[in-house]
Amino acid sequence: MKNLRTSIVALTVISTVFLVSCGSDQVNVGVPDTTGGSQNLVANKIVGSVREWKVDVSASKANEGEVLFAIANFGTIAHEFLVVKTDFEPGKIPLNAENRFDEENKDLTVIDEISEWEPDTAGVLKVTLAPGNYQLLCNLAGHYNNGMFKAFTVLKK
Repeated sequence: MKNLRTSIVALTVISTVFLVSCGSDQVNVGVPDTTGGSQNLVANKIVGSVREWKVDVSASKANEGEVLFAIANFGTIAHEFLVVKTDFEPGKIPLNAENRFDEENKDLTVIDEISEWEPDTAGVLKVTLAPGNYQLLCNLAGHYNNGMFKAFTVLKK
């Protein structure tokens, strides 16, 4: 039953990206690559997932401008998905006493987020990104520290 729900959520995410991208000539979508093969892919329409304790995305780079993320929660608990511009190394953003990082930290910029959402559901986030280094992550207490982050780079056109 869990595999059926996961398949339905994955199809919903992929369908959402295709519907949102109709009429666009830059459609690069796929199933998130959990083998690390997405490191060199460049796409501005990205599908992915969050789960305990990881973030997977179909590409780790995008061109500057509008970027669309369609993200499913394949975990067993609620998660969130933040796009954060920062030069901190992945996994090295300093944490506070609540085991989260301060979203007002002057050394990072939280661009936008999919707020905390339940398992077996998906969310879509459309952002405009400038060239630079980013992290895609969950900032719920303990989640970032347990590995819920992914390096992401935005390239100049």
